[in-house]
Amino acid sequence: MHRALQGEAAVHLREMAALLGVSEMTVRRDLVDSPQGLRLLGGHVTRSGAPEPDYQVAEQDQRNLVEKRRIGSVAASLVRPGDTVFIDCGTTTPFIIDALPDDLEFTALCNSLNVLLKLQQKPHCTVILCGGMLDRRNLVFESRAELGILEGIRVAWAFISAAGVSAVHGVTCYNLNEVEVKRRVMARAQRCVLVADHTKFEQVRAAHFAELADFQRVISDVGLPVAQRQLIEEAGAILML
Repeated sequence: MHRALQGEAAVHLREMAALLGVSEMTVRRDLVDSPQGLRLLGGHVTRSGAPEPDYQVAEQDQRNLVEKRRIGSVAASLVRPGDTVFIDCGTTTPFIIDALPDDLEFTALCNSLNVLLKLQQKPHCTVILCGGMLDRRNLVFESRAELGILEGIRVAWAFISAAGVSAVHGVTCYNLNEVEVKRRVMARAQRCVLVADHTKFEQVRAAHFAELADFQRVISDVGLPVAQRQLIEEAGAILML
């Protein structure tokens, strides 16, 4: 594990397990009273005494888990055998994969490490990865050359995550390096689905990539206020709770 951390402040638990070829539970167990001077902090393996990593994924990974799980289940119910889908980065979208049946045959396009690691557990899923250099803040693979992959693919469902949804400022995310892939996928998708729990509404983040009217469906949780539900309906989207 020390070798994997060389030159890095922290490595996500999922990535560390993948690098070592073991389960996440094995890594967790090895870190209990670790004689190597390592610890698990915010979902990341880091050295004891090191500050908490400043990653959006680490900050959001354990929040609103019940809501995210239910959102994932609703989203997964839309996928049919043979569908090609895009599953966006973030901490809500992996729950979509968890809810998909293991015997479902489908193709999934993704551009983030946490989503990739979930998809590879589905034995009948064909995975298409938009590769490139890994941004450790949000676990997104970034490469302008790899955007060409998107040109020839048409997905049945584009499941898009967001960190902010505002009537005035539109749909936003934390990082500018997510924007171009989101926009390209949405422009080529048959149906675009926004997946966001109620805490994301009336929030505004730095990187704008869409308006509510760009989505055919919005999947959220029952904590979504009435005013936000009306906003979605006025934008012409089907709201699924």
